[in-house]
Amino acid sequence: MFSILFYLIIALSSLALTYRLSKIFNLYDLPNGIKIHSSKIPNIAGLGLLPFGILIILFNYDNIKIIITFILFIIVIIIGLIDDIKNIKPQLKILFLLIPILIFSKYVYTVESLGSYQNVNFQLGSFSFIFTVLCILLLTNSFNYIDGIDGLLSTNLLITFSYFIFISNETSNFLLPIICFLAIYLLFNLNIFSIFPKQFLGDSGSLALGFLVSGFLIILTQGNKFIHPTAIIWPVAFVVYEFLTINILRIKLKKNIFKRDLNFIFNILNKKFNLIVSLLFCNILHIIFCIVGLILNKFELYTISIISFTFFFIIYCYLRVKLFR
Repeated sequence: MFSILFYLIIALSSLALTYRLSKIFNLYDLPNGIKIHSSKIPNIAGLGLLPFGILIILFNYDNIKIIITFILFIIVIIIGLIDDIKNIKPQLKILFLLIPILIFSKYVYTVESLGSYQNVNFQLGSFSFIFTVLCILLLTNSFNYIDGIDGLLSTNLLITFSYFIFISNETSNFLLPIICFLAIYLLFNLNIFSIFPKQFLGDSGSLALGFLVSGFLIILTQGNKFIHPTAIIWPVAFVVYEFLTINILRIKLKKNIFKRDLNFIFNILNKKFNLIVSLLFCNILHIIFCIVGLILNKFELYTISIISFTFFFIIYCYLRVKLFR
């Protein structure tokens, strides 16, 4: 209980500091035609994750793989911060992100196996390294994609990290501090009671947290062999489905996949209804996917899990295309 209170205080202090720094250095997310906010908003709240990365490294000094993971987490925060300030090109940002991703894949874990199905173990062999790099890169950017309306990224991540702790309590020492940060950040992001000044995570936060999710997906399944890979696809199902669908739509419409737009499911729901409806729909869907994953994993229905994941994506993509029209 004391540790939770400690992390909450650190989160409150760090976010108050990032808000102040935004004001001092004039760092804002400015409104434009592809953003839904109508006024400038401080956008370096992700920098508030730095103390948590440092604390987790200090508190887990005997776990070299966790130390490397969170050092890389800090590097991604810095890369995102540079993008928030300089607004670098997407292609250049991807090149920067490849540095920590390649280091993680070489010195922490690679995806060696996709799991056993009907007594057949799917080993990646020589493809494991490139597969790991591509998975982390795509998933990291997927979380950046859903940071489009207030409260969505933070609530999605609160559910995802809680799922990780539920399936492996060993992760609580590493993820509970991040959960505390996200809980406090949500108050700022939603400007609760007008007490907490509104802030955005920016790319410094969304990219770093996406990288952290990607890293723990691999750590949980490749480091702890008792967790089957199908158990960890479901807590990222919503993010992956939306990422793939939006890019399929862009390709179909012959649009640049790197160019931002407002055609995400949460933007459409927010426009048709309101923010609360959009948040509820997206998070309820996210929770349903997590529950499906837990049930299938509990009964070791791994083959059914993969089939169901693919089937749900086809249904999701079909419905999204109809909604887009």
